[in-house]
Formats: sequence, structure tokens, C-alpha cells
Amino acid sequence: MYWLKPTAHLLFYSFVFGGTTFYSYVASPLAFKSLDRDGFSTLQHTVFPYFFQMQSFSPLILGLTAPMPLQMGPLVSLAAASVSGCLNLFWLLPWTQRVKEQRRKVQQELSGEELEARDGPLRKEFGKSHGLSLLFNLTNVIGMLAYGCFLSKGLLKYVPK
Repeated sequence: MYWLKPTAHLLFYSFVFGGTTFYSYVASPLAFKSLDRDGFSTLQHTVFPYFFQMQSFSPLILGLTAPMPLQMGPLVSLAAASVSGCLNLFWLLPWTQRVKEQRRKVQQELSGEELEARDGPLRKEFGKSHGLSLLFNLTNVIGMLAYGCFLSKGLLKYVPK
């Protein structure tokens, strides 16, 4: 049964890293191309709270259940991944949702030049929050990838010789 803890840890890591990477770089771009703007917005609005929760808390679970002693490298990579997820969850997600609601309200109330005058700055603000979110998402993926490299090195001791 010495293999149970590393196996469970590896499967959890695989789920988290694979899920984050697949949704970020395959599923989400395909949904953007395939769905209309409102459908895509509804999908992202529904998925992102759970997605960012996973990015925030799964590195902590991985750190607490690691099958090997964690040195500075794995700890830093997990911390970077978790902090990136937390910034997306607690700062950028509410900011982006607030700006989207403001844009929706302005689009319902105004038209023409008045709409453009009010919506232009909101589009810029949305672009900033979305760009930062993409950066932190990439930071999460890189942190988890780095942890995976440390993990594979640590799991080599379980491979029969």
C-alpha cells in the first residue's frame, strides 16, 4: 500500500493541471468561436467561480498531501499557482463581472454616440481586468507545470529498479 498516497496525489495533480490547461487553452477558445456572445458570457460566468476556486485551493491540497518532503522549489511553484488563482477569484473575477454589468446597463439605456462615449472606457477597463486574469491564469499553469516537474522527480523513488 506504499503506492496509494503517491498514486492518489498524482491523479489529483493530473486532474487539476489537465483540467486547467484544457479549459484555458482548448475548451474556452472553442466555446468563444462556437457560441454567440451572450452564450459564451453565460458559460464563463457560470464556470469561472468554480475554475478559480480549483486554481486557488488545489495547490494547497497538493502541498498538504505531497508524497515527498517539499523543498523550496515545489513550495514556491504551488504558492505561485495558489496566489494566482486567489487573485483571479477574489479580485479580478468581481472586477470583471462588475464591469460587464455596467456595460450591459449602459447598452440597455443608451445608444449612438452617447453609448460609445460611456461604453468605450468600460471596454478598456474590461480589457485590463481580462488581460490581468489571463496573465494570472498563465502564472497558475506555469506554477503547476513546475510543480509537476518536481513531483515527477520525487515520484521516481517509487519506480521499481
